[in-house]
Amino acid sequence: MDEVKILIELVRTRSLSGEEKEIAGVIREKMEDVGVDSVRVDRLGNVIAEVKGGGRRKIMFEGHMDHVPEGNIENWRVHPYSGEIIDGRLYGRGSVDMKASIAAMISAAGRMRELEDDIYFAFVVHEEDQEGFGIRYVIEKEGIKPDVVILGEPTNLNVAIGHRGRAEILLKAAGLSCHSSMPEEGENALFNIIDAISRIRQLDLRYHPLLGRGTIAPVNINCKPGIIPVIPEKCTALLDLRFVPGENIEEILRRISSDKVSAQIAKRRIKCYTGYEEEVLALFPSWIYEGVLSDRAVRVLPQAKKIVWRFGTDGSYTAGIAGIPTIGYGPGDDRLAHKPNENVSVDDVRRAVNGYLSLAENIFNEETTERTA
Repeated sequence: MDEVKILIELVRTRSLSGEEKEIAGVIREKMEDVGVDSVRVDRLGNVIAEVKGGGRRKIMFEGHMDHVPEGNIENWRVHPYSGEIIDGRLYGRGSVDMKASIAAMISAAGRMRELEDDIYFAFVVHEEDQEGFGIRYVIEKEGIKPDVVILGEPTNLNVAIGHRGRAEILLKAAGLSCHSSMPEEGENALFNIIDAISRIRQLDLRYHPLLGRGTIAPVNINCKPGIIPVIPEKCTALLDLRFVPGENIEEILRRISSDKVSAQIAKRRIKCYTGYEEEVLALFPSWIYEGVLSDRAVRVLPQAKKIVWRFGTDGSYTAGIAGIPTIGYGPGDDRLAHKPNENVSVDDVRRAVNGYLSLAENIFNEETTERTA
């Protein structure tokens, strides 16, 4: 089955977080068409497929089905769901992040036969708004315990070995409302929030030689009642924390908070298209994997080098929580993700098919390391 034709159909299927039902059906049908041994949709709406091998080990190829909104269509060169190809590049929302990889994985699945290892594919929901949510269910509830996970997030066909963690920190402050012409008669909750935000400048976040230094930035402030002429009695702020291994999150929360401002990890409620709901924490661990499998992956993939991602992925769960060796490999330039005119090289999509086949055949082949060392 042609991977580019698959990608066009996937891009033409809009699949925002929580709205993945249609694309899950398309992917399930494609996996059946290429002849995998089994394919099913779980309680969350994740699509799980298997190609049975010799049972030596379990290799999982993973990708997320959802994408971010297309934004202002007027900023697009073509319609964001057209899947149009111009000068060898396929345009559309989600093409880079990360339907190109899914298309390549589907195509590769049809050619994975008589391998020593069992091959699993997990195409998951809600990654864009809650990294690790879908894959956690696959591993913990569906009982699939892979020996390695290969994430299809864009790497420009390099091998990604980790990224910083992420936490959404919610600040809450209370005050006493009064007429804003007489502010001394009340307590301005916004000033309390400003004091807390000023304390983040004093934080000395940890540094990692590969991942860089942690960062923290305020991204939203909301006051109530938020009108003139009333001093706000309540105020919240949202901080985006990026952190490296070894960072003490509890200590960061303690240093930001005060007797007037609380600091906690934000919570949200995820609702899947299947109807499944769950309250989750917006905390996603950092991770780095420098084991032998990452070395082997670089050796079997032409021109590939090791990189780290600047954004978060489902590796926060697979590597950061479950401790499973995890690498990333996929077509596409991550700098084009989430932007108008998101696009991916058609040639790179085709190369990714061969890359996934090479990984399936060689990631656990010790002779690969010995032969090329």
